[in-house]
Amino acid sequence: MHCRCIVTDQNQHEPWCHFGKHSDAAKRVWETYNMHRLFNADDGVGKWIACALEDGSSDNTLYDSKYSAVRHQKNNEANYTFIKIAPTTMRQCEAEVMLKTARNLHKAGLRLADPDHKHGGMDVIKRLAVEDQLAQMRGRNTNLIMPWEG
Repeated sequence: MHCRCIVTDQNQHEPWCHFGKHSDAAKRVWETYNMHRLFNADDGVGKWIACALEDGSSDNTLYDSKYSAVRHQKNNEANYTFIKIAPTTMRQCEAEVMLKTARNLHKAGLRLADPDHKHGGMDVIKRLAVEDQLAQMRGRNTNLIMPWEG
């Protein structure tokens, strides 16, 4: 059985992307996410990966739950972001937004990883529209005060 993969220019930006060149950290998150999404097919959907906030690196382990991913970071979980694998692949632009949002939350003192919580801690509610996701990353939301908004 042969695998046919469609390769696209991942440096091409989404129309909403304003980052210019994507960071190496975001590219690492993008690569890790898509590796698990594509190679594990439907078996990977709903599972979790852990990526370092500092540089986007990962242990390349696919965890059954956020709790398992958080616990595996062994008292260093506050320096990671935990990403649930969805039925779709991720673009570099999306990885950049996700990583910047996680870093902003961390910088503001909000910790989403909790090794003592039965689900591994809180999660940020994903926004439906790209514009809302970008506003959340920038800390501008309607009817919601983010920790860094003071």
